[in-house]
Amino acid sequence: MRIILYLTAGVVVLLGTVSFYLSSSEKIPDGLNEWAAFGTYVGGIAGPLLSFLALIAVAHAVALQQAALELERDRHLADQHLRWLDALYKDIKEALDARIDQRAMLRDVLDWDIDRTTVDQKLLTLRLDELMKLLAQYCQAVDMYRDNISEFYDLRIYADRGGRILDKVKPFMDYLGGMIAPTIEFCDMHLRGNSERKNPEALSRSSRNS
Repeated sequence: MRIILYLTAGVVVLLGTVSFYLSSSEKIPDGLNEWAAFGTYVGGIAGPLLSFLALIAVAHAVALQQAALELERDRHLADQHLRWLDALYKDIKEALDARIDQRAMLRDVLDWDIDRTTVDQKLLTLRLDELMKLLAQYCQAVDMYRDNISEFYDLRIYADRGGRILDKVKPFMDYLGGMIAPTIEFCDMHLRGNSERKNPEALSRSSRNS
């Protein structure tokens, strides 16, 4: 569309220049000298205007190319970040499937399918600690994606995944040491996109966005 506009503008400049010359001279050039004067006139008037239009067209083409490159870069960066989130979530699922004993995996305990007091407590603490480290990285990655890429609709899916697992971990805080409450709070903030809070709230509600 813009190419047609530039071409039209160029034709208008040429026709306007010729028309103005003909109206001022009141006759069509006749003879070599008059045609040479006509060419000099048209070149001197229309040439700079056409060059300016060409410069605008080139600048516009460069701007379009730059925008396309930036869009492709952002898309590539978004794809990389999503692959990172998927890889972290895969590690989290493997941590959930890690066995505590012959009859129970960590997810069985978190889902209350098996009484936590009936499994190896040291191994349960180790598995929970491994899970929480991965979950903290995952929540931070969700927040980085939101800040550096965009709030695409599928981000809510990733945030909900993290919130669902974080809610499962909360009842097991006594296995994870004294700094687990701030860690959970920061994870919750990352998932919800909060940079600061006046008061802690993650432990008083679900971390999933309703």
